[in-house]
Order: sequence, then C-alpha cells, then structure tokens
Amino acid sequence: MAPTPDRRVAIMEAAIGVFLRYGYRKTSMDDLARAAAISRQGLYLHFSAKDELFKQAVTWFAERGLAAMRAALAREELPIEERLVGAFAALHAQNDGSQMSLEHMNEIVATARELVGPVLEEFDQAVPKELARAIQSAGDAVPWRGAGLTAKALAQHLYAASHGLKHYARTPAEYQAGIRTAVRLVCGRPGPAAGA
Repeated sequence: MAPTPDRRVAIMEAAIGVFLRYGYRKTSMDDLARAAAISRQGLYLHFSAKDELFKQAVTWFAERGLAAMRAALAREELPIEERLVGAFAALHAQNDGSQMSLEHMNEIVATARELVGPVLEEFDQAVPKELARAIQSAGDAVPWRGAGLTAKALAQHLYAASHGLKHYARTPAEYQAGIRTAVRLVCGRPGPAAGA
C-alpha cells in the first residue's frame, strides 16, 4: 500500500483518539495500527516511528483546530455570543468524541511540548488572539470597554476557562455548558442558574 495524503490523515485522526485515551507512553504502534485499521507494517510505510506520528498528528490537529475556530468566528451573521461558543465547539469537536483521560492529561501535554514545541506555543498564542479580534469587532455587543477591560484580557480568560473545563468536565455536554456560561459572562449576560 503506497502512502497517500488521505491515508495519512486517516491514520493521524485515528492516532489522536488513541493518544488522547491512553497517553503517549502506553500507546504502541500496534495500538495505532489497529485503530487505523492498517497492519503494523503498513503503518510504518506512512510513519517511521511513534514519535514521528505523534508530532505530525499533533501539528495537524492544531492546524485543523485553528481553521475550524476561525471559520466559526467569521460567521458574522451570528451574534458574538454564538460565534464565541461556536469557536470553542469547533476547536474541541475535533476529537470526534474521544475523551482525553485525566490520568494522561499532563503526560500528553508534556510530551507534546517536548516533541512538537513551537506548534503548541503558536497555537496557545493564536487562539486568544483570534478570540480577542472577534470580541474587539463586536463593538458594543460586548460591554468590556465600560468595565475597564481589554478584549485581550477577556479572550485570555475565556481560553483559561476552556483549559479548566477540559480538565474537569466529565462529558462534552458539560464542557459546552461551562464554556457557554463563561461566554455569557464575557458578553455581559449571566449564565443559567445552578441546576438549570
């Protein structure tokens, strides 16, 4: 089987799910091959080692996430609140329901920072920058100026809330409810009452 771009993408998609679930160290090339429905030898035709697959998959995942987030923020026909919620939904919808095990969260992040480095740094800078741009463009729809805040500060707080929710939300629905509350607070509207 000759390597093709589409096949590499399918392998990276499958690999992301495996890494998120089991962590980097506990994942073997056999696990990755099985998830991608390919033989181990076939996997080696596409990626020479686990670290190469991890690096390329994380880079691809980050690029795809930013593109999805930017597309959601560009939907100017929607109110800013919906655009911001949509941006986070797009950013985190990519793992197709795969849940990152909290047991492996720190290991995955540390491994990604070690192996991929600048890609994650760029991602962590780009997300709040894009959010701030959308908040800034919303004008009076987000009453941040009157509160003495900056669009950048609000964006950074939303991104920090997202990180916290990724660690503690037990389900995608719980994450979405939490990020919607954070966005409502930024947009000047209180979130739903507890238990609502």
